Amino acid sequence: MCESHYTMPKRLQGFKDDTFQSLPPVSRKKFSVGNNSLIGDASLAPAVLPGPQDVTPQLSPVLRKKLWELDQSYHCIVIGTCLTLAELRWLQRRLGGSASVSATDYDLHRAFVGAVRTATPASRLIHKHLDRKYKSAIQQFGKARTRDELDAYWDTALASGEIAGAFWAVITRSDVPMAMLDRVYGEVHMLSHLSGASVRVDLHELNRLRRHCPALEAQLADARMTARRRLTEQQETIDTLNERLTQSLETERQLQAAETRLAMLEEQSLATQLTAEVENLTARLDAEHARAEAAEITIESWKQQASRSIDQNQWLARQLAEMRHERDMLEVTLERLLSPPCAEVSTDVGPDLVGRCVLFVGGRQGQCVYFRELVERRNGRFIHHDGGRKDARARLWDVMQQADAILCPLDCVSHDAVHRIKRFCQRNTKPLVLLSRTSLAAFNRGLNAVVS
Repeated sequence: MCESHYTMPKRLQGFKDDTFQSLPPVSRKKFSVGNNSLIGDASLAPAVLPGPQDVTPQLSPVLRKKLWELDQSYHCIVIGTCLTLAELRWLQRRLGGSASVSATDYDLHRAFVGAVRTATPASRLIHKHLDRKYKSAIQQFGKARTRDELDAYWDTALASGEIAGAFWAVITRSDVPMAMLDRVYGEVHMLSHLSGASVRVDLHELNRLRRHCPALEAQLADARMTARRRLTEQQETIDTLNERLTQSLETERQLQAAETRLAMLEEQSLATQLTAEVENLTARLDAEHARAEAAEITIESWKQQASRSIDQNQWLARQLAEMRHERDMLEVTLERLLSPPCAEVSTDVGPDLVGRCVLFVGGRQGQCVYFRELVERRNGRFIHHDGGRKDARARLWDVMQQADAILCPLDCVSHDAVHRIKRFCQRNTKPLVLLSRTSLAAFNRGLNAVVS
């Protein structure tokens, strides 16, 4: 036990209250090995020395010691073995200490070793945390009532590696014999030395492996490249062999068919052979005739489809020419409408309607604003009827009587409205222009048709 454990660093004393006082030096008794007895107190004899074989006593009911009631020699091992560094820093924060970055792990360990010597908030919190952490081990060791049972539980924990919980459960029992405590203390103490030596060996081996790792990685990369190359070569060989196998199977099948036919020809007479050959040729001729008829049917079908495609292309060409004409007219109209007024430039936007009233039946309500603007700029008057969707059908008759010309899009109006308009225009000899679709270009072309 290093005496520096009892000297706390200044930066970690935030959680230690004023009750922490230095204890008087612990008196130590000397012992001698002669006659298997110790000088002073025979109960302090280490377990490694031979002694009289006593009958295994029956232990009394389990009573447990507090952490600060343990001998100070156990405090270092308890803090170092039963608590992790993360738990120590958590306990430090719980106790109100400042988690300084400059505080080393050893400073933290030494501070807590000194803090658990007396009954303080720090020692009580640590004792409570250890009891909660190793509750299962305490319960398991609490079942032991004899020295043999304690030894068995300790051996099991030692074999399984659960040292920390078993150590805490043993040293806090008040009825554990001193020989058992010496054994447990010694084994845990030696395990710490063995662990340190093992860590040094592991670090040495780790450094050696790190130095050797680049060479192994290069060898592994070379091995992977070689394996890929060999795998590619093997796959190419397999593909070649599969292709040869397929050709061999096909050749074998043809050879078997030829052998079978040759055997049949050898068994039959010449006339029978010729008859069979004629029948074979006849069947092949019929098959060729059937294929020719099917080909003629297919050709006729393709001709009809080609004819339909030609008609459709011609219709599309006419539609395209018509749309281009409408576009050109619309561009001219928009250019006239959007050109700034000037004395030198004529403000004519197209043929003059001379005050005529133009009725537009159907179409979309949002486009009527542009239609009205176009008609009014040509010195005309614009009225609209939606064809009976919202406006009353009876009102259609009244607005047609007011109109001098009627424009009607065929893609956005009801059939009943179209029939009514046609009958009215035939009876009253009013101009009717049926538009192919509802668009500004089509409407502009319809106005030109009305004027002409």
